[in-house]
Amino acid sequence: MHLYHRAEKTESAFLFLHGFLENGGVWLPWAEKMALNGSLYIPDLPGHGSTPAWEAGEMFPHWAAHLMDVIGQHQASNGLVHIIGHSMGGYLALEMALLYPRRIGKVVLLHSTPMTDSPVQIERRKRQIELIRKGRKSLLIKSVGPSMFAPENRERLADMGRKLKAEADRCPAEGMIKTLEAIMNRSDYGELMKQKMQDVLLITGSDDPFMPADYYKTLLLEYPQMAHCHFTGCGHASFLEVPEASLEVAKQFLEK
Repeated sequence: MHLYHRAEKTESAFLFLHGFLENGGVWLPWAEKMALNGSLYIPDLPGHGSTPAWEAGEMFPHWAAHLMDVIGQHQASNGLVHIIGHSMGGYLALEMALLYPRRIGKVVLLHSTPMTDSPVQIERRKRQIELIRKGRKSLLIKSVGPSMFAPENRERLADMGRKLKAEADRCPAEGMIKTLEAIMNRSDYGELMKQKMQDVLLITGSDDPFMPADYYKTLLLEYPQMAHCHFTGCGHASFLEVPEASLEVAKQFLEK
């Protein structure tokens, strides 16, 4: 797995996990500006960026185990790993917290959810897989880039949107299919959240096309001790649309 790593002589580590059709590079400006007191790990997840797709059947538990093995080569076995995950990266963050409860500290979910896919969502992902198999992956890539942003941010972030779309287009069809299968088959994190909600921060946006208000409000009712920050005029990528404000909120949560 391709990995950006900045080592520090501290027990804490910070792992940044990107979303579907992104890569680790999307985090670099934000992560460096955050100036966290600990080592940074920013991978390209399988099938994204410079990391090729893995074998069929290798799901989030396999990704989690590999990441913990890599971090374990640089960090003390009792050191905490704090995770920042965007969308799909949030699912993987919770998978790691489920499998390694003594090692995972705080979790920041940017436009992500602990809930499993609904039957409707599963059927939609299956249709997406069929489209990819028919050579029409470009239809999925339309949801990446400018369409992730709130309408009022699209012109301002036009260059970033084009870059995200170009990076998404580099993702191989095989990797896209395997990633969608991993997303569909992810664990149910409901019980984990009941035990860990006080260590979780959820960041949402008023114009998120994938996470409407009624959805995240249900999460807040279900997990009342979970920290929450909501940005008006923001879509599905607060760390790009309102980078300074979202960075400050995440940093304060991770350091308190």
